[in-house]
Order: sequence, then C-alpha cells, then structure tokens
Amino acid sequence: MSETAASEAQQLMGLDTVRIKSPYMAKNIVDKVKAKGINYCQVLNETGEMQWEMTRTSLQGSFDSRIMVKPMYKDFSKSKSGRVEEHPSPPYVIVECSIPKAMHGQNVYGVIEDMQTACENVRTLLQQLMGIELPHTGNWTVQRVDWAESFRLPYQAVQEFFEGIYHVAFPRRKMQKYGNESIFVPGTTTTIKIYHKGPEFQKNDSKRLAWVLRNLFFQNRPLNSPSDWAQRQAYRKVAAIQRLANNRLRAEVEIHAEKLDYDFGHKPKVREVTTEYLQAVFDKEMARLLREGREGVNVVRSSLAVRDRLEARFSPELAGLLHGFWLGMSAHGEDDMKKRSTRATFYRRRKLLVDAGVSWLATDMQLIERQGQMLPADFSPVRANARRCTSLVRERPAFDYRSGLLQLAA
Repeated sequence: MSETAASEAQQLMGLDTVRIKSPYMAKNIVDKVKAKGINYCQVLNETGEMQWEMTRTSLQGSFDSRIMVKPMYKDFSKSKSGRVEEHPSPPYVIVECSIPKAMHGQNVYGVIEDMQTACENVRTLLQQLMGIELPHTGNWTVQRVDWAESFRLPYQAVQEFFEGIYHVAFPRRKMQKYGNESIFVPGTTTTIKIYHKGPEFQKNDSKRLAWVLRNLFFQNRPLNSPSDWAQRQAYRKVAAIQRLANNRLRAEVEIHAEKLDYDFGHKPKVREVTTEYLQAVFDKEMARLLREGREGVNVVRSSLAVRDRLEARFSPELAGLLHGFWLGMSAHGEDDMKKRSTRATFYRRRKLLVDAGVSWLATDMQLIERQGQMLPADFSPVRANARRCTSLVRERPAFDYRSGLLQLAA
C-alpha cells in the first residue's frame, strides 16, 4: 500500500459519519426494516402501560461496521413556544453510519468527498443487505455530517502537537483533553475532534478489520495455499493501514442539525449539502479553535520569529507589550492570561496577535525542554497547510478482494 497519483486510488480526506432521514415511506417497507431490528421499550408494571418503544436495526455492513437504521412512526416539530413535540406521522427511517467504515472497513483512507455520491453508495449497500427498495437519497434530510482532514506527521511530532496545544481554548465551550492523543470540543452546533489516528485505529478498528479480512481472504484463497495464508494476508493489510495511521493527525468537525438548519434556513436535503459548504464550516471552526485562520503556512510561533513579526508591524512599545502577552499565552494559556488582564485588553491584544499571524500553540516556549523537536514550526491542522493529505492511496491488487463481502455481512 502506498501513496500515489494513480487513477484507481482512495482519497485520504472527506466525509465520515452522516445521519440522514428518509422521506415518508410505505408502511410495509418500514415494517420490513423493523422486523430486522430489536425492540426497546419501557412498561409501567402497575398498569401495563407502555411508556415508550423504540426499534433499532444495527446492520453489520460489508466490513462488520455498524450501520444504524431506525424505523420511525412518529415525527418531531417545534411548537410556538419553541418546545420540541412528538406527534404521529407516516413512517420513515433514519440512517446513521461512518461512510468510509461502512464501505471500506476503516476511515484512514477510502473516504468520499461528494455527499450525494456517498449517501447513494450507502443506500445501495442497505438495499442489498435488507432486500428492500429505498428512495433516492437526494431528497433525504441531513441531520448530521462530519468532515475530516488528515495531516502527515511523524509519530513523535503528533505527540508533540498535543503537548503544545495543551493551552488551547474555545469560546463558551469546555474542552476535553486526553493525554497526547486527542482533544474533544463538544457544542450544540458543532463538535471538533483532533486526534492521533494511529492509536485510535489500533484501539477501535484493527482487531475487527483483521477478523473480517481473514474471512474474506479465506473465501478467495488460491488453490493449494498454506493453511495460514488468509490470516497472514489479513494481518499484512491491517499492519499496512496501521503504519499509515501512525503518521496521521486527524481533524474532524461534526456539524449538527441545529447548525445545518440555521445555515440553510430550512432542514437541508442531501442534494443541497455541497463539499464547498462542508469545507467552509471546517475552516471556520478550526480557525475559531486555533486562532490561526486559514493561512496556517504564514503563521509564526517561535519566540524570535514572533518578536521579529511584531516589531515589523507595530511600534517598539506595542511590539514589546504584545511579545510579553504572547509569552504569557504560550506559557500559561488563555484562561490564565484572561484573569490577569481586563476583558477589553485581553481580546484586543489577542486579536492583534491573530491578525499578525502569530500563534501561541505548539511554540518553542512550550517544547523548550524537548531535544530534537520533530513538529514542524509552521504546522497547523488547517486545509491551507502543506502537510494536509491530498495524495491518493493505491490498493495492491492482492489486497483488493471484493467478492463475498455482502455474504459476510448477512
């Protein structure tokens, strides 16, 4: 497996998890979906009254990646007071899955950029798995969509990135940080995730994918092959994906229904959600988090480079004040400096640093004790950065067995 510009290759960035709602459908079709699922309910023992009931169909996709298909017989709408109310409706289904995992078993590569193409691929797979006809997804409503970008960095450099980004802050959100592997910024409109793909793949996907691929290779093994041939081939492929993931920093922006509805002025259909829109949301959310804007390649973050940039833009007195402010931001973080300045001073100085292309994340002040720093000085997980993955990954023919996938999924 290698990165190449070959025509038959797999993309490294694009859509990940989507949640879409079908138009109203014939009851007999939705009943077939329900028959394949599991019922969850709550019953009041004293009266036998059913408090609530839910059916969830968790299909095993081609690579044993779960695809949630939820049959629904009630819908939701907002009342005049703004409260969400439930009411009976014609039946429909909700589908949620990681598109690359459903189609390729993993999301290290093999993603799809176009929303409508991706959803149509999922519809085709569901029709084969369930044996029912589903309507074209162009008119389905989008309730959630994740856009992801990957960046090429040595393993140690990814660890250094999370050490350096420790003081990052997001307005009006509580950030969750998990050692030197990930940060998670939940919100009502979007959620931002930045993580080291290597440990995440090893923990969540490698064993499952090895088991599925072993069965797949076994079905397609050559005549007179050794008894362990299928297992060795499966482990070789998983090891190749793991090597790729080890050198990947992944940044994702999860766009929720509330933001989609606000941006479009209505509940958007699959055909309306374009790649350009998703990339624009990604850019804006990452800029809000990193305070570095889209031009990540022009950002300076070392003490001497910051001093020179500030002195070139401002008077000596203001440059000195801003450099001291930058030292505090890089050493102690935004929250600490916010306590030590008036609100107006803090935001004015921070804006001046951002406008000047100065970053206080992953600086030499934070990594000063590290010998042989591997994180590039100009790195930032924005699409403008030169380390963004845009090459294609070519599949070796020996790894590209496709027959039997749906049989395995049944």
